[in-house]
Amino acid sequence: MDYEANLQRDAQGRLFIPPTQRPDGSWRPVKYVKEGYIPQEEVDSYRSKGKIWSEGVKAVGIPGYSGPKATVNDSYKLTNDDLKKPTGMSKSQKKRQKKKEKKADEFQIEEVTDHITEKVAAVELTQPEPGKKRKTLLKKLKAIQDLQQKVDDGDVTPDKDQLEKLSRKSEIEAQLAALEL
Repeated sequence: MDYEANLQRDAQGRLFIPPTQRPDGSWRPVKYVKEGYIPQEEVDSYRSKGKIWSEGVKAVGIPGYSGPKATVNDSYKLTNDDLKKPTGMSKSQKKRQKKKEKKADEFQIEEVTDHITEKVAAVELTQPEPGKKRKTLLKKLKAIQDLQQKVDDGDVTPDKDQLEKLSRKSEIEAQLAALEL
């Protein structure tokens, strides 16, 4: 081969590829190689077993098929029969149609249940339990009293939100008194 002609041996008997000049004028260094070296350009590209098998199948044909063998010159021509669309629906089309119908039914059911759920939630929100409401108001009143105590002691300088909270004390006390009646 051509690349073996370029290989040389040095004084110790090692194989090497001599330096060569690049087009830009610089030199490639000496490259020492082992016996049996094949340059990258000469190595065949990798082909997997599946690739080799598929190339063999193309040459032989489809296993089990005994029809006429296609040649390279044969070309497939469309006929009028090929262009006709089937009149009925295929099996997969029927499946898709059933799925669409089922989905539409589920959507309608979900729509109705969502509407009912919203109405029930609205009824529940308008009529809170008196015990729960009282507990919430007492908790707010306690927080206001704690904040007032801190302000009176001088531990806290109230900001805008805290002042607003303190101003709601009488309102919360009124709501609490209305619940206890």
